[in-house]
Amino acid sequence: MKIKLFCCVLILFFLSGCLQPPDTIKDVRELPQDHASYLKDTAKPIEPLGAETQAQMDEDYNIIYFSVWHQHQPFHASFDRVSFLFKKIGMNLGYGENKKKHSAEWLEKLQQNASLENYPNALHLAITTRNTNLRMLPTQRPHFYKPDGDSSGWPFDNLQISSVAANTPVFVCHLSTDKAWALVETYFTFGWIPAEDCARVDDKFIKTWESGRYAVIIKDQTSVFDTDDNFCLKASIGHIFPLVNEMPEKLEILIAATDKNNYAVIKHGFVSLQAAALKPLPFNYLNAVKIANELIDQPYGWGGLYGNRDCSAMTKDFFIPFGIWLPRHSEDQVKEVGTYINLQGLDPEQKEKVILEKGIPYLSLLWRKGHIMLYIGELNDRALIFHNIWGLKTRDFRGREGRKIIGKAVITTLCPGAELSCLDPGGLLIKTLSGMNVLAPEKQTQQNGINPSTKP
Repeated sequence: MKIKLFCCVLILFFLSGCLQPPDTIKDVRELPQDHASYLKDTAKPIEPLGAETQAQMDEDYNIIYFSVWHQHQPFHASFDRVSFLFKKIGMNLGYGENKKKHSAEWLEKLQQNASLENYPNALHLAITTRNTNLRMLPTQRPHFYKPDGDSSGWPFDNLQISSVAANTPVFVCHLSTDKAWALVETYFTFGWIPAEDCARVDDKFIKTWESGRYAVIIKDQTSVFDTDDNFCLKASIGHIFPLVNEMPEKLEILIAATDKNNYAVIKHGFVSLQAAALKPLPFNYLNAVKIANELIDQPYGWGGLYGNRDCSAMTKDFFIPFGIWLPRHSEDQVKEVGTYINLQGLDPEQKEKVILEKGIPYLSLLWRKGHIMLYIGELNDRALIFHNIWGLKTRDFRGREGRKIIGKAVITTLCPGAELSCLDPGGLLIKTLSGMNVLAPEKQTQQNGINPSTKP
């Protein structure tokens, strides 16, 4: 009797997924999680873009980056868009950090403080002086659709739009009633930030800041020091500063701070040459691997929460050192720049064939709804991708949805988790791939003798 009972319990454990598979999926366990492992000697000198093309892309990037300092009215943050965000949350008040449902009074107080009846009430130029977050509403409190974890709960705070680096140009559209929050536009989107995280700039400041020569951070969690060797701020891959001087072991840069009147003042700072480079960093496979290896194994961070990156933040930041601009959101990244290749309607084998034939390693993006990936080459005739991924959709024997958490930036095939018996039938990544984007102009790759199928 005891043996039968034990067997029944054991069977139920198997069916319910209580006996867990290995903590990491097979791809992450077996594929080297080092980009240098896939760099072949014959590909090292290849520069898929060429200096002229890259210089043009970098110039275009700078124009977009500083565009908010050359506008006089909200460009993206119209009254209708800003007010709709309150209506959207009002349709589902969701849950807070204490797993309790938000009240109607909570949202009403936020609306009153936003004071949108006189929107926009600010209209001035500014710069962030701290690393900060763009929020959908003027609050730091989170909003989850469900009280528990997974795709509708933690860590997916619906009010988190994106992180914003310190010393990023912004256009201030509006201030809350209590003056604690500023609705700002950045070069990639808009949202609310704590007003103390930015400072006003004038024409003199802008003229000095838009010097045309810039340094870009190429190592995460880099300390920037002032002329007295005091700590100023933490900078990460993709953060940009005006360049003053190149020195043997460090770069002298400009940094922005806030004075007592909430205006930005310029200070001189220093950053190690191991952590920064002149922008744009030449795009070749050695440099691509260097930046990618700085990002490998980094924790997943929805909307940039906790200083981490989600999938589109990682691809965006990967390209910034090379002066290549990408929008913030995954679908925009694959459709608004480069050459879009539609993969819908193809079976998995056909999709992989197209990717291997037309993809350029480290210059091609793969996309499915809600997720963006960087194509990095092939191994044993299988496409390899680099992506920061939260997890894979699973189903238990009762059909309940779950997640096999990966939670970091990894190198995988197009079929991560294929070995999992609990993987959702539609959860195989290659099945849901919808499109591909090749960022290098086709003419340029031909001029440089690059076959799109060149593998690093």
